[in-house]
Amino acid sequence: MTDFISQVLPGVGEMANIHPLLVHFPIALLNAFVAMELLGLLLAKKELRTAASWMLYLGTLGALAAVAAGLWAASTLPHNEEVHEIMARHRTYGLTVLSFAIILSLWRMIAGSAISKIGQFFQLLFGVIMVGTMTFGADLGGLMVYKYGVGTKAACPPQEPHPSGTADTGEGAFSSLEEHHHEAGMETPPCGEDPVSAEHIHAHHTH
Repeated sequence: MTDFISQVLPGVGEMANIHPLLVHFPIALLNAFVAMELLGLLLAKKELRTAASWMLYLGTLGALAAVAAGLWAASTLPHNEEVHEIMARHRTYGLTVLSFAIILSLWRMIAGSAISKIGQFFQLLFGVIMVGTMTFGADLGGLMVYKYGVGTKAACPPQEPHPSGTADTGEGAFSSLEEHHHEAGMETPPCGEDPVSAEHIHAHHTH
């Protein structure tokens, strides 16, 4: 099955976990919920609020799947102490967003169309807070991937040309990078392998 996925969707096949694949759904759906809820409130359109409810319900399911995959990823992916602290904050944001989404979903299911204008306003306010929290959490997720390379294979450093105009394909092209990693207490992995700290490795455990 894994070989089949790698052939059909090679990008997905290279993923260490499916959390990055799932997070796009709650991000899109919960943002759509807030936008439709705002329009429904301003234009007094029941149809827009009905569509907003479905965006919220589907976004809540997406958030549940993304959080579950994220918790699994946090316990299996190797990472250093600095990343672990960022990951803990990222997890807190994710659980907070999921809690907001569940509360809003239950609130709308119970209240139905009988909710007052004040109730609609507070639901919108909760939605804005939820989306804002999700934005901060997504930013930390991007930080772990794009700065620390969590869950990715290390990118090859660009080759610097010699004064003669030819690229350095030997060890000289990597010397400065290796010195930087060693000074920072990091083990320089071979190009294309997962970057892992040599001093602090958190894997298969939680705090």
